[in-house]
Amino acid sequence: MTGSTGVDPTPEKSRVAVLGTLAEFHHEPIPFDLAALVRLVDDLDPDFLCLEMTPQQWQQQDFSDLPPEFGEALLPLAYQTDMVVVPIAEADPPAEPTATGWRGRFIEGLRWGLALIVRSAPNAAVMNQGWRHDWANSLYSLIARLAGGNVEQQWHSHQQYMIEQVANLCHRDPGRRTLVVVNVRHCHHLRPALDSYSDIEVVPFSEL
Repeated sequence: MTGSTGVDPTPEKSRVAVLGTLAEFHHEPIPFDLAALVRLVDDLDPDFLCLEMTPQQWQQQDFSDLPPEFGEALLPLAYQTDMVVVPIAEADPPAEPTATGWRGRFIEGLRWGLALIVRSAPNAAVMNQGWRHDWANSLYSLIARLAGGNVEQQWHSHQQYMIEQVANLCHRDPGRRTLVVVNVRHCHHLRPALDSYSDIEVVPFSEL
């Protein structure tokens, strides 16, 4: 339906896809070809590429602490295309959860399980669907609970910050296609939260 001026008063929804990685395991050998990840994102050709990196890392072009998915694949791709990189992590994101005693040993075992998931992934796509995606999310949730303290609240605040950054971007520039790349622990939180906005449509990354 159009208004009296013939212009549709309903703004076009922004399409958003969330792609998860196991970024903390960038010291592990990457079992899949990073070129395949580049091809995947290049084929998607999003308008905005939101990455879980801090504004300082982006401004200083300091990618030494970033996983190879970012430093060796996605950022070089963005430089060669029209994709606009948007850092969405807060300036001081939470550290990886730790604990002492039996909780610490349990957490080490769970991280070993996460590392196995990384090594078993034949490509980036399978990390975002099926049992690997769900198990990684469950293991990360259990790690946060075992760490105790306010770890879960810290991660919730971090996720909320990233949600707000993506939502604000979509509000400012509606109708664009945005790919959000974050640690897989955040995917199950970001997708429903972003989809709750009336001007955002969350879609599988393959349908972006």
